[in-house]
Amino acid sequence: MTANPSRRPDLQFFDGAFAIFRGLGFLWRTPASWPFAAVPVVICTLLCVLAIGGSILFVPRWLAAIWPGLDRTLGGFGAGVVEFLGILTAAFVGVLVATFVTPPLSAPALERLVMLRERELGVPPRPAAGLLREFWCAIQAQLLAVGMVGPLLAVLWMITWVFPPSAVVSVPLKLLVLALAVAWSLLDYPLSLRGLGIAERFALMRRGIASVLGFGSALALLFAVPLLPLLLLPAAVAAAAEIGVRLEQLPKRSPV
Repeated sequence: MTANPSRRPDLQFFDGAFAIFRGLGFLWRTPASWPFAAVPVVICTLLCVLAIGGSILFVPRWLAAIWPGLDRTLGGFGAGVVEFLGILTAAFVGVLVATFVTPPLSAPALERLVMLRERELGVPPRPAAGLLREFWCAIQAQLLAVGMVGPLLAVLWMITWVFPPSAVVSVPLKLLVLALAVAWSLLDYPLSLRGLGIAERFALMRRGIASVLGFGSALALLFAVPLLPLLLLPAAVAAAAEIGVRLEQLPKRSPV
């Protein structure tokens, strides 16, 4: 498979947007990928069960320890409401944490999906990066994405809140930031396996920005639906492997 840099940017955008469906097609026709694709769901399910079970088990004990007179102060009904809200809050936070840590913990399995997809695309095999490197690259990409996106979204939200008419500009900018963040997080899997540093990855994404934006925009919209981020993660990683191959095949721009 070779990239075609002469294609119009709009075609590159839509090609990137439809990469997720090609990723789904790859999973469907590749039974060898199914065990690896199941890993994120299994990990997240186990973590969520632990978070919810731990909340039910420990929150009432924790409340009893820090507020010994809860029943006397609020009565039986009031104490039950406080315990219920405490359990609900702790479980919600636990599920959020489980969702956030699932991609890094699933990194070794997702890296195998990348290798299977690249093999299908005719990319020469390369030695495995090693378990610790796979974990570290995945965590690094997640933290960098959060570190870049969080402040930008906060600034855009403040601008919209202070001056509502600016939403005409700030809302599209928020979507742009989210699209780039999603694309960055997912492209980390194939590009880090290639040994590319952060600066090199930025340069690749800049050269293929239309395809990257299409890829990130489609996934940002799909990931807004509850549960879809977890279910689509393996297909998205397989799609990112294809996008990564195409980015590396783009010719380098001549320095001005």
